Amino acid sequence: MAKHLFIIGAQRSGTTYLYKMLDAHPEVYMAKPVVPEPKYFINPENNSTDYNAYFKKYFTDAGDVVWLGEKSTSYMECDEAAIAISRLIPSAAIIVMLRDPVERTISHYSFTRDNGLEPYDIERAIHEESLRKDNWRTSAKTSVNPYAYTERSKYAPYLEQWNNLFGKDRLIILVTEHFVGNQSAIAALYRRLGINPRFVPPGLTEKVNAGSPARTGCTLSEKFRSSLQEMFQPWNQILKKNYGLDIS
Repeated sequence: MAKHLFIIGAQRSGTTYLYKMLDAHPEVYMAKPVVPEPKYFINPENNSTDYNAYFKKYFTDAGDVVWLGEKSTSYMECDEAAIAISRLIPSAAIIVMLRDPVERTISHYSFTRDNGLEPYDIERAIHEESLRKDNWRTSAKTSVNPYAYTERSKYAPYLEQWNNLFGKDRLIILVTEHFVGNQSAIAALYRRLGINPRFVPPGLTEKVNAGSPARTGCTLSEKFRSSLQEMFQPWNQILKKNYGLDIS
């Protein structure tokens, strides 16, 4: 019987690229479509306690593979999804892609602005983030808060829930800057998943969903960038202490 993996985040961190690297492998079948993401375990219309319903919705055409996968990057910050998956598929592998938090914040802002949800320049948007994210309410257009630019770049609290439920052995953490375009890093992931590490996926050096700061007029002063780096430093230190990661 095939095993399950979930790409849970982080958003704007190269997860679509990761999806493509996994979906290209003949021993992996990823749920489709990738846009919009399935978000099966946060959709109240789905039965998150019925494995057969989940399987039939996404994997009936999978064939003989080692892994069945889903990419839904809203899961990372959703405790309900973590709990539901741990109850239904406790043996799942959880894959997280983390990006330099300043760069992820910029990309997040650019994405929100490109989608017509952000009228402010990036510095004002971040200065007013706390008030705006507290006033935000879920809408049909977004499944997660579009204004939590820096909050969602503080990865450690989100990882804690998944680590508590699945353990470090099932939590695979990748770093965007080390993974994208790196054939040896991709082979290492394949090896960890127990699939052929010699397979070379197409599109290895292709940019996927790349942000466009220039198009949105998103530029940071060096002073403001430094202030963001300082803000994220304590959270980065937690990642280094708990998971041996250096993303700063």
